[in-house]
Amino acid sequence: MNIKVLDGLRGLAALYVMIGHARWLLWEGYSEGYLKHTTEYDWIDKLSMYFLSIFKFGHESVLLFFVLSGFVIHKGYVKKFLSDPWQKVNIRQFYIKRIRRIYPPFLFALCLTGLLDFIGRNYGFSIYTGNTPNEGINITVGNQSLSFSTFIGNVFFLFKEYVPIFGTNGPTWSLKLEWWFYMIYPIFLLFSRKHIYYSTFLIVVLFVLVNYTSFWTETLSKSVFSAIISWWAGVILAEIYSKRIGIGLLKFAFMNILGFILLPFLPVYSHLYDFRIALLLTAVISILLYFQTKNISLKLIEIFKFFGDFSYTLYIIHFPVLVFISGVVLKFSQNQLPKHSFFVFLGIFVSLIMAYLTHFIVELPFMKPKMPKE
Repeated sequence: MNIKVLDGLRGLAALYVMIGHARWLLWEGYSEGYLKHTTEYDWIDKLSMYFLSIFKFGHESVLLFFVLSGFVIHKGYVKKFLSDPWQKVNIRQFYIKRIRRIYPPFLFALCLTGLLDFIGRNYGFSIYTGNTPNEGINITVGNQSLSFSTFIGNVFFLFKEYVPIFGTNGPTWSLKLEWWFYMIYPIFLLFSRKHIYYSTFLIVVLFVLVNYTSFWTETLSKSVFSAIISWWAGVILAEIYSKRIGIGLLKFAFMNILGFILLPFLPVYSHLYDFRIALLLTAVISILLYFQTKNISLKLIEIFKFFGDFSYTLYIIHFPVLVFISGVVLKFSQNQLPKHSFFVFLGIFVSLIMAYLTHFIVELPFMKPKMPKE
């Protein structure tokens, strides 16, 4: 499979999320600023404002990571099971690969977050104390915990439910879910040797239990089992792409689009918004994979492979970097975010450079050593 397509999608998603955060943290905002003094914007700033407004669906973009992750993780195992459903699966190797992939950049991101937040607090930047003119920023970013116990809780991916997120690195919420998907995936894999139906049924049952019953009270597992159904859409796509499920890619895309359209009419829709978006994204990926099988050019997406190569580091370090830059801007502009977009693009540039360097210094060295084959 031409991995450039998937890497390109991953790069697009990481860029989209990062640009959306830069817009939010380094510009005064639409309702808080622009609508209050529209006449003070020249045509360049207005054009920039309208262009950047397309990057406000960051949460939805994160779901693309989930679908892609489910697809990539499961695809290799589907191929193994096609040749021999009962062949040995090296679970230890799976976990070692996940640890090597996740932890080095994540630990670096935690340390970077602590360093930048500590400096920003010591210099009295208002963004760290919840005293900016943007109430959304104050609630989301201000007064975050930098305690050692919070750090340890984050290392073990227990944040939000058992400890706060460490510092200002809020986007790591999705990495926590990814980690727990990886931790429990081998259990579902045991039910997937001959076909995917038993494990899919179990996923659905768990989703229903945590969302539509009252006896399940443990919060971390509730969040994991609520979100894994979106990740599992990528798993099903891997089954179809590998032809273990006899549904064509276009037909599967149509089924997902139909689900996207019909889900809001269900009386239980309140817990299905993320899954609905995941269905739409799965349909898009299915169509792109179909194009690939027909040798239709996807270079417009493949060119983003460059960003896809360091999309993980970009995702987990960009937010504290942008928060720090925002703190500096607020410090030297009478605690006001600017009307223009200069600092938005500056924050984007700085985040890309830091993520690219981090990829080579912290991430890549742990990806190079080859693991023994199963």
